[in-house]
Amino acid sequence: MGCRRVVFLVLATLLGGPGRDDAWAHAGLRLSDPLAGVTLGDTPKAVRLSFTEKPEVSLSVIRVLDTDGVAYQIGRPERIAGDPLSLSLRVRHLDRGIYTVSWRVVSAVDAHATAGAFTFGVRVAPTGSAAAAPTMNLAASPFELLARWILIVGLVALLGAASASVARFGGRSDLPLAAGGWLLALIGLVLLAEAQRRNAAAPFAKLLSTSVGRALIGRAIALGAAGCALLAARWVARFRRTAMAGAALSALAAVAVHVAAGHAAAGSWLPVVGVGAQWAHFSAAGIWLGGLAALLLGVRGAPSATKTVAVRRFSNIAAAGLFVVATTGVARTLGELASWRDLVATGYGRAVSAKIALIVLIAAFGALNRWRSVPAAATDLNLLRRSGSGELGLTAMALAAAAALGTLPPPARLAVPPGLSVAGADFGTTVRVRLTAPSDQPGPNRFTVHVDDYDSQTPVRARRVSLRFTPLDDSGVESTSLALLPGPGDSYIGSGGNLSFDGRWRVTVLIERTGDSVEVPLDVETRIAPRSLSIDRLPGRAPTYMLELAGGLVQISPEAEHAGRSKVTVTCFNPLSEERSIEEMVITTAAGEGPARQHPVRRLGPGRFAAEIRLSPGRNRIAAIARASDGTRLRAVVDLDVPRH
Repeated sequence: MGCRRVVFLVLATLLGGPGRDDAWAHAGLRLSDPLAGVTLGDTPKAVRLSFTEKPEVSLSVIRVLDTDGVAYQIGRPERIAGDPLSLSLRVRHLDRGIYTVSWRVVSAVDAHATAGAFTFGVRVAPTGSAAAAPTMNLAASPFELLARWILIVGLVALLGAASASVARFGGRSDLPLAAGGWLLALIGLVLLAEAQRRNAAAPFAKLLSTSVGRALIGRAIALGAAGCALLAARWVARFRRTAMAGAALSALAAVAVHVAAGHAAAGSWLPVVGVGAQWAHFSAAGIWLGGLAALLLGVRGAPSATKTVAVRRFSNIAAAGLFVVATTGVARTLGELASWRDLVATGYGRAVSAKIALIVLIAAFGALNRWRSVPAAATDLNLLRRSGSGELGLTAMALAAAAALGTLPPPARLAVPPGLSVAGADFGTTVRVRLTAPSDQPGPNRFTVHVDDYDSQTPVRARRVSLRFTPLDDSGVESTSLALLPGPGDSYIGSGGNLSFDGRWRVTVLIERTGDSVEVPLDVETRIAPRSLSIDRLPGRAPTYMLELAGGLVQISPEAEHAGRSKVTVTCFNPLSEERSIEEMVITTAAGEGPARQHPVRRLGPGRFAAEIRLSPGRNRIAAIARASDGTRLRAVVDLDVPRH
């Protein structure tokens, strides 16, 4: 791919705006209670919205309006304890009618704003456009992109020049270059603060009291420290190298704050891992590419032994920097893309593609320098200057792509929870039933049932269709029922919170026709991902899987991870990591896509249990369902990959 084509790709990515998939924005709506388009039998007491990133509650607005525009919300949105991704808003009594929930939330991660709306009905079904899925929008901000690009270029120049002075591969221009980078970074920070103030639609005083404002203050403090170090380097020549080391450390601190206020802190990895990897990526790029600018300024003039040594020293540093940038970049790409299709189907993916292409070209220039320019540096520096200038030009475009990545939502962050879809037939194979729901999460849901004749596959018109929900692993919980109403396309629809917690459920579809009725049992599973999962494998000991859940910790330890008979031990802890008293424990296993099997359980202690199990080759799922004496329910699930040989 030629340079001209790469330039065109970058410009198309940065100026073309987000793709359709990117309209979800950063804090996109993930779940709602009530769901969009549902019909409730009575007024809800509150509206709950869950987003893909943590919302800043003080900057977020949610309204509940009837068809005449009358507002029914009480007070302001509130954060939900134990659920940082969700907001709750109390509402007044809602009479029969259709209501619209509109929101504008600001991400606490990077201050990007999302706005949208959806409707639901109370004792009346929304129809037509009112029953549509939630609408969401976010206008891409060229102003913010420019601010981030200036800030990143400034930090790269500051970090590279300071590193060149410390590692002695620069020259007299190190301090002016560092000062120029510092000034650029300061201008970029001021512009970014204004861009985030516009996104939040709030005055600076209110913005600075939020996590977004604290990140701006953190960057400013780090840049202030770097500025003081540069002044010391300017006025105290004896300690110039030490002062430049201080400037480099301050720049690294600014990078850390900047990264922690971006996507890395809200990714699918553990936040500390994601932030650490992105910090290493940014820092290595700054030392490598900013250091190249310092090197080119330092080797002006005729060749010399000192310049030759500097060129060789930088070549080794650049090789290490390229390795760190490549490895951390690949890891981040894998974590932020939902599929390889996203590389061309989304604005974020196209920015990643442009950045990858540019890094490859920069690496090619670096290889040319290492194998041709460096050996020739003792007698001729012109080749290094020409190739280095081309490398810096591509670097400016790569940093623009990096700035774009800070303004666009990663596709993996926008993944909507998968829905439920299950089909089955009655015992006499007279009818076939298909049950679907938009979410596999526990809580309020909308259920759609299609009933067809088993032989002719034509729709069956029933007098009444209802659902009965029975938890399979919680014997003390009574079944609940939900009546369905006729819907479009020969379907039957109903909304309810019958799948009230995560786990296995038996959903029995009761179909009442004139003169007879049939039941179709269907098994579904609702899921909640653990907050974190840690795995310990010590020689000579059984592996342990520690899962952090909303109500505490659960440790699952299979005695062996090979096919055949094994024993699994489950221990429950409270949030303080103390063993808690458990009244009831259920342990199940399932091989592949097969059904779950419940095993007899032996009590070993107040919160410690064991069961004899059998593992099959391939994937095995172990689930533990516990009910504590204080009523807390814990469900932990781990998947084991058992070798086939």
